Amino acid sequence: MNMAPIAYVTLLGRSPWAVVNTYYKILKEGKGKREIRRVYVFTEERYRNLLPKVVRAIETISKAYNLRPKIEAVVIKDYGFFEADRKFKELFSKLESEGYRIGLDITSGRKALVAAAIVQIREFPVSFIVYMGLLDMDFPDRPYMMIPTHMQPIKNFLGDGDEAR
Repeated sequence: MNMAPIAYVTLLGRSPWAVVNTYYKILKEGKGKREIRRVYVFTEERYRNLLPKVVRAIETISKAYNLRPKIEAVVIKDYGFFEADRKFKELFSKLESEGYRIGLDITSGRKALVAAAIVQIREFPVSFIVYMGLLDMDFPDRPYMMIPTHMQPIKNFLGDGDEAR
């Protein structure tokens, strides 16, 4: 197993719980848990107001797992597709030069950010690309532990450690 540090990149759209719950599940299941050293939260200007709560939640969850990652927020202007593409490429290049692998969570991201991130990540060392579903919309906006786990399947698009349920 490659023990290079991981930079966890998550895309914040309209659902802060999707970001927080996916991060929690990644740590809970030990997927690269000890290697996460940095967390980057990309979002659009329209969701900037959600950042303080999301960052606090990531800090709190990290501390519960004895992690102290450096957390940075990157705000892209609304509909800033070209800006997002450039910023992902710059960040991924920097992380690669510093010896990081990238873990990408696309669960909450809007299509333009997801597409830009996936297109740019192809050329860089990737640990995982994950999406966590919510199979029953009777459970939105709740912490991970308050939603039945079988209602929250996670898919690693690199195929390593997928959940079948």
